[in-house]
Amino acid sequence: MYKPVQKLLRFDNYKMQKSVKFGYLSVILYLAPYKLSGVNICPKASKGCIASCLNLSGRGVFDSVKLSRLNKTKYFLQDRVKFLKQLDREIKNYYKRATALNLKLNVRLNGTSDLPFERYRLENGLSLMDNNPTIDFHDYTKIKNRLKDALPKNYQLTFSKSESNDNEIQELIMTTKQNIAVVFNKLPKTYLGRKVINGDLNDLRFLDPKNSIVGLIAKGKAKKDNSGFVINI
Repeated sequence: MYKPVQKLLRFDNYKMQKSVKFGYLSVILYLAPYKLSGVNICPKASKGCIASCLNLSGRGVFDSVKLSRLNKTKYFLQDRVKFLKQLDREIKNYYKRATALNLKLNVRLNGTSDLPFERYRLENGLSLMDNNPTIDFHDYTKIKNRLKDALPKNYQLTFSKSESNDNEIQELIMTTKQNIAVVFNKLPKTYLGRKVINGDLNDLRFLDPKNSIVGLIAKGKAKKDNSGFVINI
């Protein structure tokens, strides 16, 4: 059973703080990834992705943070309606805070998960995005079918490359302008025939130009990856 959670969203992530210079207050939800809760909340996670997960970077190395993320995940799994209600309330409070600072609000719900939040409904029948239409939401995903959904207009998804989804990547490159995130040891100018943009400058993926490769530099355990998850240039 989960314990009461005072706060679901965080805004003290270093990369999220970079968003301020672009006019945004960014907040993020961190859960216990993959099967740490006993339920797989990253259904398309590859071996390389699991080994390189940012869950254990920064504050994630502390036991208190690990336990907090696990507790939040149990909260989500055991009482989703209440979880979403609290999440909606926190989003609205952060919107007021951002407005007072003359900033826009950006919300990332899958900091260390890959859940279809666009499909989850509040008690009023709306998704979190539709219930907060003036707020920008974005996430990374490895679940290609999510791209086919009729996403809320204020929710943007960036597809993520792993060492095991090359066929899906090739299909998206050939048939769509879908942005694709790729982890590199150093950023090239182009990759797979597309321009590479620096995804580490901020965490505002909805501002990225279409048809882009979003380049992310390997961090933490990913620096030692030999699975093919990190592309070496």
